[in-house]
Amino acid sequence: QASTCRPAPERAAQAGMGRTPHQVRGSPEMRLPMSPVPSSAPMSPRRPDVPLLPRGRGTGPSKPRTWFGYLPLWSECVPLDAVSGKLDYAGVAANIGAGMVIGMREALGGIVSASLVFSTAGDPEVSSMFPFGIGLMWYSTSMGALWYAMFGRMQYCYGTAQDVIGILQAVIIGRIAFDLRSMGHPERIPSTVVAVICMSSLLTGLCSFAMGKLGLGKFALLFPSPVTNGFLGAIGFVILRSSLETSSGVKFQYFYPVDMDDFADMSSMAQVALQVATVAFIRMGPGLFRLCCGRHPSVDKMSGVLCQLMPLIVFHAYIAAAGISMDSLTKIGWVYPREKAGGMLHHWTAYRLSDVDVPMTLSALPDMPALVLMAILCTTTGALTVSERFSRGPPGDPSPMEALDYDKELTTVGVSSVLLGMSGGTLTFHTFTSIQLRLDGGTHRVSVFAVALFVFGAFASGFPFGHWIPKWYLSGLFMNTAFHFLKTALLSYKTLPPAYFMGYPGVSGQYIITLSCVLTSVFASPASAIFVGVVLSISLFLVQSAGASPVINVVKGSMVVSRTKRPYWELQTLRREGHRILLLYLQGHLFFGSARSLVAVLTAAIADEQVQYCILSFARVSRVDPSAARHLKSMQEKAALSGCKLICCRTNHRVFNALVAADVIEAPDTDLVQHLRGFRWIAKPESETNHSDAGPQAVQRQYSPPPNKLISWEPNPQKIDEPDAFAHETDALDYCDEEIVQHFCYEGIARERLKPYQLEFRQACQQHSRLSEAAFEQMNNMRPGLMSDIREYCTVHEDIRKWDKVPESRGALLFILRGSISLVHMLEKVEQENVESEARGFSFREGKRLRRRYPPGHVCGKVAFCLECRGQASIDNLSVVRPVVSSKYGTSAEIWVLQFSSWERMPEPLRAELTKMLAEQLADDAQHAIIQEH
Repeated sequence: QASTCRPAPERAAQAGMGRTPHQVRGSPEMRLPMSPVPSSAPMSPRRPDVPLLPRGRGTGPSKPRTWFGYLPLWSECVPLDAVSGKLDYAGVAANIGAGMVIGMREALGGIVSASLVFSTAGDPEVSSMFPFGIGLMWYSTSMGALWYAMFGRMQYCYGTAQDVIGILQAVIIGRIAFDLRSMGHPERIPSTVVAVICMSSLLTGLCSFAMGKLGLGKFALLFPSPVTNGFLGAIGFVILRSSLETSSGVKFQYFYPVDMDDFADMSSMAQVALQVATVAFIRMGPGLFRLCCGRHPSVDKMSGVLCQLMPLIVFHAYIAAAGISMDSLTKIGWVYPREKAGGMLHHWTAYRLSDVDVPMTLSALPDMPALVLMAILCTTTGALTVSERFSRGPPGDPSPMEALDYDKELTTVGVSSVLLGMSGGTLTFHTFTSIQLRLDGGTHRVSVFAVALFVFGAFASGFPFGHWIPKWYLSGLFMNTAFHFLKTALLSYKTLPPAYFMGYPGVSGQYIITLSCVLTSVFASPASAIFVGVVLSISLFLVQSAGASPVINVVKGSMVVSRTKRPYWELQTLRREGHRILLLYLQGHLFFGSARSLVAVLTAAIADEQVQYCILSFARVSRVDPSAARHLKSMQEKAALSGCKLICCRTNHRVFNALVAADVIEAPDTDLVQHLRGFRWIAKPESETNHSDAGPQAVQRQYSPPPNKLISWEPNPQKIDEPDAFAHETDALDYCDEEIVQHFCYEGIARERLKPYQLEFRQACQQHSRLSEAAFEQMNNMRPGLMSDIREYCTVHEDIRKWDKVPESRGALLFILRGSISLVHMLEKVEQENVESEARGFSFREGKRLRRRYPPGHVCGKVAFCLECRGQASIDNLSVVRPVVSSKYGTSAEIWVLQFSSWERMPEPLRAELTKMLAEQLADDAQHAIIQEH
């Protein structure tokens, strides 16, 4: 009953009891300062040593790093039982089996790569090195796989010698062999060829290592997913074509056999038929095993390996039963000739270092950049493709969701290539066959060790594996991988959003890029497919960026005001005349493609003759290229002719320099210049703080020389009073609002309607003078003499210097009679370094945010005071909101501080009058918060 008898403002304020500032559009709601009410224990501030974000969720072992790679963990090496932690023998067998099958493929692939390098040079001396070349490829592949198995990040990945680099090496070798033969030194050709191959490996390794240490590996992420899918499809097509060439023995032009008669020969068609049958059995066999044997973990792990080995076992059983010799199969082209690699000892004794032609070897250096760049590109692209194929790491990976560190991949592969180059090998990098290894069940490092062991056994023994593996079987393994790669690329449209044409759904433009990469590989190399994909991706990006609007939002000045609190008569003027101000929020990278949209929006914005100020916020703009800056300058000149001023705000260093260079910004505000030159707010240490009641406290603004000059701008004295760029939207709005208020509220007929206390308030703001107590009372609808009555309960600070914190302000009411107070929110920084984006936009006074600025005639700290009355901790206190004397209204301030302890000593009538005043001010604050710039 007592509450219903209170005045209306008091009841309205009491209705907001218990509500937080975020429940009414950010307005500071009030709890009436009456007698304390028992409540639960107040919230305690967050401990400063506790990070805002957790440093990691995983509790398992982490990957130990070295200066060039990683060290393996036991859980990565072999499959372990999830319950007992013991060896999973079925998983180990499946991993070793998958590794042996892939090792056999790599051993046979080494023969193909050696043939590509040494048989295509067109020189008899180079062609005679073919057996040595087989050993070279086997040694490099085994050591590359072993190195990555020990120090690589992905436990199922490995590196091999690649055909793409082999093609480039063959071109260089052919030229050197021709030059040496022309000079009459054909005997130097073999040793010089080996030296060139080792030099290419050494240079590639050094460059790869340097790029990894310089942090350039992350640029692999610039490859769009459609290009990666297209490159995978291009590799799949090349493998498919090579598999048909291997099984049929006929060369292909694009996708057609060069000699159709030879391709249609019975022997050729029989091998192609067996190749297709092998692929069908490999892909359908595991399902048949599960259908016959039931679903069991061992069946799932072993069925894939058995289905790959079964065709080879059946073939050898058949020829043994039929009495067919391998030599007869060699004659008809079903298996490779009995070419031996020469063994491990032969690899390092076949050629002498003294026979190397050093000048001719050095003459190959101009040809190396293309080879080195292609190798590094293939390394990053291979790592990206292999890692993106699977959404998470395999079992045993301590951090299965960790993003791949491409810099570390470059250093790991780089050191491997350096060691291979120094020991007589060729360069290696990630192979796409790693994807097939994991799909076949090779999920742990033991499978990669099996690959390395198998290939090294072939190298050490010189055993002619190609003589015992039929070409159709090898081609079937290649074709199976090709089908998988092509399937991933051709079905990638399912993961892309559809594009609509005339209301009908169609394939995405990104999918067209993937198809273009695959189609390019039909007529050109995979490297050309990557180039085409990147060009199309950039073109599509430019088209889409040009179609997107660079303006994210447009707000009229009648709907948004600055964070400076204004009295009701000024706020009414802004609501009535604020349409003369437009605030445009820009976004993205403003470049030549988006200039047309930007010009169209600005033209429409200044078309209204009443618009006098157009504020452009660059807070979400990372860069402005010269074309966009030139268009902005042109629009600025057109706007000036129509009486509109273009104002910029929240520009970062790059944007500021671009706009200054184009003369869009000629007179920036002092705060913006100081911020961009590196000046910061610095908190004064506690040991240096003045703790006396009358003295200033804690926060002072100090300047220190910047480490380097970040902006290129010199002040123009002629335009210092007409700033055209500000540090923040609220500063730009302050400037424009002040011009509107001055003209439409304090000049002409409007000035005659103002009361004396309103004119005195204006004088106090402009001349930084003291507002009389009588004017303060009239502004806040208080009875005359009330300020004199409460003065004896307040601590009066008559000269608090600018940038100082108001003493004894926690949980107190602050009556402002001269100067102004800024409520500065001290933000806590996130402690994880990788959370912050590298490509940042504007950041103003890091760790601090202006909540609101209160000029003379206002009371600050109302919410915290009301909560203090109830014994409840204020959210503002928990989040560290400091009242600091602002420099916008003079160099000092007069503040009356009313503590809660003094409030309790007040007589009840005086407290009731202050309660009514606080309720009205809180309502006024809530009204201002609705249209305040955030």
